Amino acid sequence: MFASSSSSSSRCSSIPIMEVEEEEQIHGISELPDELLIRILIFLPVEEIARAKLVSKAWKNLSEFSFVPPLTFEQHRHCNGTISSFLDSIDSSLKLHYHRGLSLSRIRLCLDLDLIGSSRSQIDSWIDATLERKVEQLDLCFLSDSIINYYSLPARVFAAGTITILCLEGFRFEIRGNIDLPALRKFCLRHSRCDEQSVPKLISSCQLIQDLEISCCKPWQKIHVSELARTIRDLRLEECRLTICGDTNIDLPALRNLSLRNIRCDEEAIRKLISSCPLIQDLEICSCYGKQGLHVSGLVNLQRLTVVCCYALQIIEIDAPTLQYLDYRHGARRCDLVLTCCEFLRELILYDRFVTEDLLQNLLSGLPNLERLEINDTPLQRIEISHRQLKRLDLTLITVPILVKIDTPNLQSFTYDGHRMPFVSAISSLNTSSLQELGLCFFNYNVCSHFFALQLKEFFGKMRHQTDMKLHLHIRSKLELITPTKLRPILSPPVYNIKHLILTIYECRRHQYIIDRILWMCHPHILSISRGTNARFLKVIYKKFMNKEQHPKCCTACQVKCWRHYLEEVQIDCDESMSKIERTIAMSESSNIVIVMKFEVRFRLKWRPQLL
Repeated sequence: MFASSSSSSSRCSSIPIMEVEEEEQIHGISELPDELLIRILIFLPVEEIARAKLVSKAWKNLSEFSFVPPLTFEQHRHCNGTISSFLDSIDSSLKLHYHRGLSLSRIRLCLDLDLIGSSRSQIDSWIDATLERKVEQLDLCFLSDSIINYYSLPARVFAAGTITILCLEGFRFEIRGNIDLPALRKFCLRHSRCDEQSVPKLISSCQLIQDLEISCCKPWQKIHVSELARTIRDLRLEECRLTICGDTNIDLPALRNLSLRNIRCDEEAIRKLISSCPLIQDLEICSCYGKQGLHVSGLVNLQRLTVVCCYALQIIEIDAPTLQYLDYRHGARRCDLVLTCCEFLRELILYDRFVTEDLLQNLLSGLPNLERLEINDTPLQRIEISHRQLKRLDLTLITVPILVKIDTPNLQSFTYDGHRMPFVSAISSLNTSSLQELGLCFFNYNVCSHFFALQLKEFFGKMRHQTDMKLHLHIRSKLELITPTKLRPILSPPVYNIKHLILTIYECRRHQYIIDRILWMCHPHILSISRGTNARFLKVIYKKFMNKEQHPKCCTACQVKCWRHYLEEVQIDCDESMSKIERTIAMSESSNIVIVMKFEVRFRLKWRPQLL
């Protein structure tokens, strides 16, 4: 919802602001049943619940005891108050639960220990209060740049019989006493300092855990696979040492999702782990050391496989009849990729500098049901893609291939990132009968720019029969796209069927010309300036639309007029306020550094069917 400032209200009269009537919103909320209102409120922080009760009678009339919302305290979101007020809000909320005898199902507490200083003594009392209220889900994130400030949990936490979920980040993890967590089903430990005994001790003591994550703890934790609970369904390990002792049997019959990131182990350990868990559905192996070969077979339920940056690998053999998604990213050295019995694969993501034309053709011929193909970082000189089932194709080319030929009659989404000349070759063969979304990002614009503009415009013309086309255009060159003045005598009328044009402008010397040149080629229904765009471009396009004359007098001698003659009405649609847009524009004008947009702005454009 937007509101134009008083200083610019007269100038913005040509841009109607889209507003939502507050009365209609409140009226709709008041008709919701109490059960649904409670479900909405339970996901809000305490402060937001208090505000919600002030604006809605329906929420205000709800009994305070009809629901028990989770408590969420995140210091980085408490930007309008002091540290002491933030700490006081935690105290008051916990005391309120205590005095009213309310149970506490879930609490999330995120603190910067370097900022709260001496107030750290309060943390023990908060944890005691949560344990007294029989907390079930305890999520604690304590940030600190110094190891000295790391916080150690009280021993009584490890004897809390009601805790089902325990998530810890930024701790000194040391367990001195016994562990008695009979209800624990999920345990996550991230970015913490640990001794050698505590993590294995907790794992071996909690044999009903279903979800286990040990991530980026120092020193690297040694995980003995034989000590893992048989009930584990989700296992995520990062920066750990994985060990399997001798002929020890692995018994993880419930394991469904396995993620190994930056793991140090021998090749036999991972092979034995994978082969001993036949019901795995999602397998991720990233940056694992010590593996020269990866053999995936015997997994009758495997649906997703991700292999990323395992640089020692020399061969990957995959035999998975149920596999539907494969993400393979390598490139450091040549690695053979062998797929057998993967005819049901639907999505293939391929990042490999050493991929060959023969490998690509063999992969496509053996994947009759492939619907998505993403090829990135490849130096192939010839790219020929022929596939009748393919619906999405993403190409990122680091070199200039001699030939790019695409024969995909059912293609719905096409993204191209690379040099312009291979794209010209690609669009000449591309069947656009089913195309609904197109993304373009070019490395350079200084080669045959005038002719390229005509070819790109011709490509847009091939899509005139489409009624719902979305176009993403990324411009990141300091040079200019086209020179429309020289092309006016030979340009055909602009394309109207682009429903949504999304622009990302990284760096250009002459922002004022970019939108003119794009709108010479097409007249989109919605023009979006995406996040990450230089805010100076937003300033340029905003002022162009705002200052457009009702009856422009330019282009009088040209048969094909510029966009000003066709544009009838502009509306702004944004998740942010109009004042924030104007502040961003003002910052781009006054600052010598590049201001990057952190939100998206959408312009809804209404075009005239006939010229003035």
